[in-house]
Amino acid sequence: MKSYSLLAILALSACSPTVGLDPAPNASDPICARMLLATPGEIGGFDRAKTTAQATTAWSDGSSFRCGLEQPGPSTDRCITVAGIDWLSLDAGDERVPANGGDGTWTFVSYGRTPTVEIVITTEAVGAGTVTDTLAQFSPALSLVPAERECVGLLDAPVVEE
Repeated sequence: MKSYSLLAILALSACSPTVGLDPAPNASDPICARMLLATPGEIGGFDRAKTTAQATTAWSDGSSFRCGLEQPGPSTDRCITVAGIDWLSLDAGDERVPANGGDGTWTFVSYGRTPTVEIVITTEAVGAGTVTDTLAQFSPALSLVPAERECVGLLDAPVVEE
């Protein structure tokens, strides 16, 4: 009986997709491991998939989470706040967008928290909801790291005398 259970587990694990991701420069930061444990087990009905890099996780639709990126400096990129977390929204043509970004995905980089994370969300994961609904599912993971900076609007930015 036990051998049948083991065979079933092996057969199911052989069908699990593996998503190829590159590790971030600071992927070995111990906080990344804590954040990974707090990411959702499924998004948009898609289960977690195996990945090829440390401090990463992904889902079977191709959405992904990478921890340990370099902290972005002050930016003019579009910044949105979702469930208390600030995110820079990167355009598909941005050189910082990973190879799996582009048509049918949104790429976000956390702002003001170290370590920095990158999340790529597919249109399939969003489904009938909104991209911010999906992004909000990552707030518990990001909340493990205190904010050091926050996004400010153009009118809120300090005036710098030349």
